[in-house]
Amino acid sequence: MVSLFSFLLASSLVVAAQALDLRLITHNVRQQTADLGEGEKDWTERVGPMVAQLSHEVAGNPDTLMCFQEAKHGQVEDLKSGLGNGWEYYGQGREGGEAGEYSVIFYRPSAFEILNSTTYWLSETPEEVSKGWDAAFERIVTVVRFRNKASAKEFVHMCTHFDHKGTEARQKSAQLILGFASDWSDGDGTPVFIGGDLNVDPENEAYATLTSELSDTFDQVSGDRHYGYNNTFTGFKTGQEGQRIDYIFSKNSQGIKFVSFAILHTYYNDFFTSDHRPVVVDAIVS
Repeated sequence: MVSLFSFLLASSLVVAAQALDLRLITHNVRQQTADLGEGEKDWTERVGPMVAQLSHEVAGNPDTLMCFQEAKHGQVEDLKSGLGNGWEYYGQGREGGEAGEYSVIFYRPSAFEILNSTTYWLSETPEEVSKGWDAAFERIVTVVRFRNKASAKEFVHMCTHFDHKGTEARQKSAQLILGFASDWSDGDGTPVFIGGDLNVDPENEAYATLTSELSDTFDQVSGDRHYGYNNTFTGFKTGQEGQRIDYIFSKNSQGIKFVSFAILHTYYNDFFTSDHRPVVVDAIVS
């Protein structure tokens, strides 16, 4: 009996001590629309190569989470179908339920379980479908507390998309994000990751607000471990310099080693799969 107890205790300690090799991806996939801009292809043409790229990026690591912005319900279902069996998602449209654009988090239930989850609106009334301050549209943040099954590591993942017009809305949204991140870390140092399209560059006040309490993983990975591009927004025309407006931030990352950072290409067969590039970060959570 003592030997069996000792074995079970040792096994539990091994699980508790096991590190988590975590891959995080954030990508604004560009909403499906009939009003196509110059150089823009319809979603039905873009989704195939997009899914092929994402499938390649997740193939080697089951412990991957993907955070997508701007996808409408049909697009979310297309991504789930294209990625194949084993993927689920959490999120809702910014207009409530299946209506409007999602800021959705994809995960594998075989690797992660959801402990708690919700959607907040970036407004004066975060728990109601609402538009905040000078924003042009409703904006949301999706929040999920995950537990990794293999390592027993817990963390919070958030996915958001700030307004493209409202200056005050972006600043207030940044303040709300900090509050939510603090609330969900439970005062126990739980790591928090925030991915999304902020519609601001690193010189903006909203970015400064976020990085007063969060760390930009772009800076947490040494330059020799960066791959790809420096900017994330491209539009649909070649030759544009673009901006870095898509990010993955971290909070309570003292026990985390960020080992690689990438901003990937999206130009295939003479067209862009989205007007934003995916951002990929690899981290070891110990």
